[in-house]
Amino acid sequence: MKKKKPDAIVWDEKHQTYFAKLLPYASSLSGPIIEVPNVDAFKKKGVDKVSKQFQAELNELQQKIKSFVSLAADTQQVYSAHFKFEPIVGEIYHLYQGKKQPFLSLIEPSHWNKEHLGTFRLNADYKWERL
Repeated sequence: MKKKKPDAIVWDEKHQTYFAKLLPYASSLSGPIIEVPNVDAFKKKGVDKVSKQFQAELNELQQKIKSFVSLAADTQQVYSAHFKFEPIVGEIYHLYQGKKQPFLSLIEPSHWNKEHLGTFRLNADYKWERL
């Protein structure tokens, strides 16, 4: 009859060898205590930080979308207006309400008694920026 090893000894019956040195934890009674770290605090801290970061990024994206929509609407409004000249990039133009449709002009609102719809500058991308 085979003699059974005590419980404190790590013995592999199949390979007939000790394998305590291969374990990632202590196997003897005098080994260090294994404590499982409390990861709940780490998780909560991580969730709080990443939530704030996501919220900041979302707010930034919402602001970019609002700016994009405004720029697109202004650009469409100016391009749909009537004008008989080729606007120069970087120059300032004024949009007025005409009898039938809006029109673009170089004349400033202070020098003309027309309904002023906005002042715009043509940028290098041919987008109209409201000033």
